Amino acid sequence: MDANRRSGALLLAAGCLPFAAGALVAPPGEHAGPGLICPFRELTGLPCPLCGASRAFALAARGDGGIWRYNAAWVLLAVAAAIAGALVLAGRVRVPRLRWAPALALLVAVPWIYALAQRATIVGS
Repeated sequence: MDANRRSGALLLAAGCLPFAAGALVAPPGEHAGPGLICPFRELTGLPCPLCGASRAFALAARGDGGIWRYNAAWVLLAVAAAIAGALVLAGRVRVPRLRWAPALALLVAVPWIYALAQRATIVGS
């Protein structure tokens, strides 16, 4: 398997895996044990870039539009990764060379801004 196809398979898996995990997690409002504790949120009172993602994927896996109240940015990024991976595997596009530092900064910044915008819902639940 060449590097491009390997990258496509990795993108497809990275995009689909959170939805599979979300199907196993109880959606917001249903008690599923102690829940996840965010150390950053506990220390600062602010959501971290990942805060709300588990709840958003749990709702998305069930087709619930309530994802927008949590960290829907991760859901959109996962969908984009899955589509990109499928297109790469189909031979429609090639994986571009990225500069990893700016790409990772953007990958963290966008969901964090969304989490901060949804702070009342994320922190209050």
